[in-house]
Amino acid sequence: MAIKYLLEKLALSFNGKPAWKGHAWHGPSVMATVKEITEAEAANRVGSSHSIIELVLHMIAWREFVTQRLKGNSSYKVSKEGNFPGAIPLAQAVEKLVQSQDDLVNALRLFPEEKLSEIVDNKEYDFRTMIEGIVHHDLYHTGQIALLKKVKAN
Repeated sequence: MAIKYLLEKLALSFNGKPAWKGHAWHGPSVMATVKEITEAEAANRVGSSHSIIELVLHMIAWREFVTQRLKGNSSYKVSKEGNFPGAIPLAQAVEKLVQSQDDLVNALRLFPEEKLSEIVDNKEYDFRTMIEGIVHHDLYHTGQIALLKKVKAN
Protein backbone atom coordinates (compact mmCIF):
# COMPACT_ATOMS: atom_id res chain seq x y z
CA MET A 1 0.00 0.00 0.00
CA ALA A 2 2.73 2.48 0.94
CA ILE A 3 4.80 1.62 -2.15
CA LYS A 4 1.77 2.28 -4.36
CA TYR A 5 1.26 5.65 -2.65
CA LEU A 6 4.93 6.55 -3.13
CA LEU A 7 4.82 5.47 -6.78
CA GLU A 8 1.91 7.87 -7.25
CA LYS A 9 3.94 10.60 -5.57
CA LEU A 10 6.92 9.80 -7.77
CA ALA A 11 4.70 10.09 -10.80
CA LEU A 12 3.88 13.35 -9.04
CA SER A 13 0.20 12.66 -9.41
CA PHE A 14 -1.96 14.80 -7.16
CA ASN A 15 -5.71 14.54 -7.43
CA GLY A 16 -5.34 12.65 -10.70
CA LYS A 17 -3.23 15.43 -12.24
CA PRO A 18 0.24 14.22 -13.27
CA ALA A 19 3.07 16.58 -12.36
CA TRP A 20 5.76 14.51 -14.10
CA LYS A 21 4.20 14.62 -17.56
CA GLY A 22 1.10 16.43 -18.77
CA HIS A 23 -0.58 19.38 -17.06
CA ALA A 24 -0.36 19.24 -13.28
CA TRP A 25 -2.51 20.86 -10.63
CA HIS A 26 0.20 23.43 -9.89
CA GLY A 27 0.95 24.35 -13.51
CA PRO A 28 3.24 22.83 -16.11
CA SER A 29 4.66 19.41 -15.24
CA VAL A 30 8.36 18.60 -15.04
CA MET A 31 8.43 17.40 -18.65
CA ALA A 32 6.23 20.23 -19.93
CA THR A 33 8.61 22.68 -18.26
CA VAL A 34 11.76 21.27 -19.88
CA LYS A 35 10.05 20.78 -23.24
CA GLU A 36 10.68 23.28 -26.02
CA ILE A 37 13.69 24.93 -24.42
CA THR A 38 16.37 26.11 -26.83
CA GLU A 39 20.07 25.50 -26.21
CA ALA A 40 20.48 29.25 -25.61
CA GLU A 41 17.71 29.24 -23.00
CA ALA A 42 19.18 26.13 -21.39
CA ALA A 43 22.52 27.90 -20.91
CA ASN A 44 21.07 31.24 -19.75
CA ARG A 45 21.76 32.51 -16.24
CA VAL A 46 20.23 35.21 -14.13
CA GLY A 47 22.99 36.75 -12.07
CA SER A 48 24.82 33.92 -10.34
CA SER A 49 22.00 31.40 -10.78
CA HIS A 50 22.49 27.96 -12.19
CA SER A 51 21.43 27.51 -15.80
CA ILE A 52 18.49 25.36 -16.81
CA ILE A 53 20.81 22.64 -18.07
CA GLU A 54 22.70 22.65 -14.77
CA LEU A 55 19.42 22.34 -12.86
CA VAL A 56 18.27 19.42 -15.04
CA LEU A 57 21.60 17.64 -14.52
CA HIS A 58 21.41 18.36 -10.77
CA MET A 59 17.93 16.80 -10.65
CA ILE A 60 19.28 13.73 -12.46
CA ALA A 61 22.21 13.41 -10.04
CA TRP A 62 19.93 13.29 -7.00
CA ARG A 63 17.43 10.99 -8.70
CA GLU A 64 20.34 8.63 -9.37
CA PHE A 65 21.31 8.89 -5.70
CA VAL A 66 17.82 7.82 -4.60
CA THR A 67 17.73 5.04 -7.21
CA GLN A 68 21.08 3.66 -6.11
CA ARG A 69 20.13 3.79 -2.44
CA LEU A 70 16.85 1.98 -3.17
CA LYS A 71 18.86 -0.69 -4.98
CA GLY A 72 20.98 -1.21 -1.86
CA ASN A 73 24.10 0.65 -2.95
CA SER A 74 24.79 2.20 0.46
CA SER A 75 28.13 3.69 -0.59
CA TYR A 76 26.71 5.70 -3.49
CA LYS A 77 27.24 9.44 -3.08
CA VAL A 78 26.77 12.48 -5.26
CA SER A 79 30.21 14.03 -5.65
CA LYS A 80 30.79 17.77 -5.50
CA GLU A 81 31.38 17.72 -9.27
CA GLY A 82 28.32 15.55 -9.84
CA ASN A 83 26.01 17.81 -7.84
CA PHE A 84 26.03 20.48 -10.56
CA PRO A 85 27.96 18.88 -13.43
CA GLY A 86 29.13 20.66 -16.55
CA ALA A 87 26.70 21.20 -19.38
CA ILE A 88 25.84 18.62 -22.01
CA PRO A 89 23.50 19.07 -25.00
CA LEU A 90 19.95 19.72 -23.81
CA ALA A 91 18.38 16.84 -25.74
CA GLN A 92 20.82 14.44 -24.09
CA ALA A 93 20.04 15.87 -20.65
CA VAL A 94 16.28 15.53 -21.17
CA GLU A 95 16.78 11.95 -22.36
CA LYS A 96 18.78 11.23 -19.20
CA LEU A 97 16.04 12.88 -17.10
CA VAL A 98 13.40 10.60 -18.62
CA GLN A 99 15.65 7.57 -18.07
CA SER A 100 16.17 8.62 -14.45
CA GLN A 101 12.38 8.62 -13.97
CA ASP A 102 12.10 5.10 -15.39
CA ASP A 103 15.02 3.88 -13.27
CA LEU A 104 13.65 5.46 -10.11
CA VAL A 105 10.13 4.07 -10.61
CA ASN A 106 11.53 0.59 -11.33
CA ALA A 107 13.78 0.69 -8.25
CA LEU A 108 10.86 1.71 -6.06
CA ARG A 109 8.63 -1.04 -7.47
CA LEU A 110 11.24 -3.59 -6.41
CA PHE A 111 11.91 -2.05 -3.01
CA PRO A 112 10.56 -4.04 -0.03
CA GLU A 113 7.76 -2.11 1.61
CA GLU A 114 8.85 -3.21 5.08
CA LYS A 115 12.14 -1.31 4.59
CA LEU A 116 10.49 2.08 4.03
CA SER A 117 10.85 3.04 7.69
CA GLU A 118 14.52 2.01 7.85
CA ILE A 119 17.16 4.72 8.01
CA VAL A 120 19.14 5.25 4.81
CA ASP A 121 22.80 4.33 5.46
CA ASN A 122 24.87 7.31 6.65
CA LYS A 123 21.81 9.60 6.63
CA GLU A 124 19.38 10.88 9.25
CA TYR A 125 16.20 10.02 7.37
CA ASP A 126 14.32 6.92 6.32
CA PHE A 127 13.62 5.62 2.81
CA ARG A 128 10.07 6.99 2.76
CA THR A 129 11.36 10.48 3.55
CA MET A 130 14.06 10.15 0.89
CA ILE A 131 11.49 9.21 -1.77
CA GLU A 132 9.13 12.01 -0.82
CA GLY A 133 12.13 14.33 -0.71
CA ILE A 134 13.09 13.66 -4.31
CA VAL A 135 9.55 14.59 -5.36
CA HIS A 136 9.83 17.92 -3.53
CA HIS A 137 13.34 18.42 -4.95
CA ASP A 138 12.05 17.95 -8.50
CA LEU A 139 9.18 20.37 -8.03
CA TYR A 140 11.43 22.99 -6.43
CA HIS A 141 13.87 22.94 -9.32
CA THR A 142 11.07 22.73 -11.90
CA GLY A 143 9.83 26.06 -10.52
CA GLN A 144 13.31 27.54 -10.94
CA ILE A 145 13.45 26.25 -14.52
CA ALA A 146 10.03 27.77 -15.26
CA LEU A 147 11.27 31.16 -14.03
CA LEU A 148 14.50 30.94 -16.03
CA LYS A 149 12.51 30.10 -19.17
CA LYS A 150 10.76 33.46 -18.86
CA VAL A 151 14.05 35.36 -18.97
CA LYS A 152 15.33 36.23 -22.43
CA ALA A 153 18.63 34.57 -23.29
CA ASN A 154 21.56 37.00 -23.27
